[in-house]
This record gives sequence, C-alpha cells and structure tokens, in this order.
Amino acid sequence: MTPISLSENHPTHFQHQSLDLINSLVCLSSSGFYLVGADMRHRGVVLHNIDASAERNYEHNYQELDPLKPALFAATDTRVACVDEQLPESELLASEYYRKFMAPLNHRHVADMFFRRGRDIIAVLTMLRSAEVGPFSTAELELLRKLQPFLEFTLNNIYLPRRYRQRNSMQQQHRLTDRELDVVELIVAGASNKAIARELQLSLATVKTHLQHISHKLGVSSRTGVSAIVLGALDN
Repeated sequence: MTPISLSENHPTHFQHQSLDLINSLVCLSSSGFYLVGADMRHRGVVLHNIDASAERNYEHNYQELDPLKPALFAATDTRVACVDEQLPESELLASEYYRKFMAPLNHRHVADMFFRRGRDIIAVLTMLRSAEVGPFSTAELELLRKLQPFLEFTLNNIYLPRRYRQRNSMQQQHRLTDRELDVVELIVAGASNKAIARELQLSLATVKTHLQHISHKLGVSSRTGVSAIVLGALDN
C-alpha cells in the first residue's frame, strides 16, 4: 500500500510525509505512524504496506504483548527502541507475540520512534523489516535517533497546533461535536463507513447517524460535499 498524495492541509499530511522521509532513508518492509491517546490506544493511524486488519488485530489481541509498547518507555528518554536491543533473539522468537503476530506478517525486525509532549508519549512511528531485509544497523539506528528531535519538534509545534486550530474553527463555524469532527477527518481521509466505525469503535448505524447530522449542519447531501467544504475551509 503506497502512501497517497494529499493536500498539505490534510489532517494526516505530516504523518504521510514523515513515513515517506523515513522510507527514503532506510530500507523498510512496512511502516506506520499513529497518535497515542491517554488510554494508550492508537488514534489517527497511517499505514504503509500494512493492511488495516493487522492494525486492528494488534490493538485487540497483541498490544499488551508487544515488547515495544509505548507504556514500557513512558518513564524513559528513549527516542528509538529496537526489538533486537530489547530481547535476546531466542526469547523473541519463542514469544507468543512473535509466533502469532509478527511471523504471520513476515515481520522480524522492528524499531519504534517515540514522540513526546513533555514526558508523555503522544505518537509513535513504527518501522518493520522482514528477515530478508535484515536487522537495523548501528548506523541506521543512530541516524533515526538524530532525526527524531526534528520530527518531534515539527509534530508538537506545527502539525498538532495547526490541526487543533482547524478543528476548533470547523467546530465553531458549523457547530460540530468532537465526535462529528472525528468522523469528518476520516471522511476527508477517504475512509469508508465501516472503516470509520472500526477506527472510532462505533456501530455502523451510529456512524450513519453522525453522517446525517454532519451533512445537515454543513448543508450538503454527500460525503463528497463534506470533503469539499472541509478542504475548501482549510485552504483559506
């Protein structure tokens, strides 16, 4: 799955561009960039060469088994964690997490880049390699650790503040609720109703109800109309 071309005002533009940058610097089999909620659940997930079903499987069944889960690094200053540095190979290969989750996806080597606001981890960029691609070298990990502060600064000082301003503007102008704003962002990202339901953990009927309310408030009759109004407002 190749990252799509997006307007620079698109809510996930920074995440896509960051993945493009990382993939241009180091060889990866797949990668992902997600925001981390206060409950450590993933939000605003952007994936490269990973099926969305794998992300759902991870969150529902394997997140607590992940040796690189953010909660383990919350009290540290770790910028980039590599699974090969965290566990002996024999222990990793024998683990349920590797056998039931990583191996079926042909993932063998993993490095996660953590982004913080203060001491809190607010986002993670995960980098995955197959056994054929091989482990991350010392030089590659050093490069990633040097790059992390720049991406973290951009995330905290440009991307997230701008995104919050845009959400506040849309909310005030159209009287959208927080949940309706979440739905609008996913519509603009091209997500289907089923994908929106999965991402926000809502029933399909609830998503459809939100869409009806959003369409009424924006004065449009289609998802295309919603996207046109939102992107038009962001371009102004």
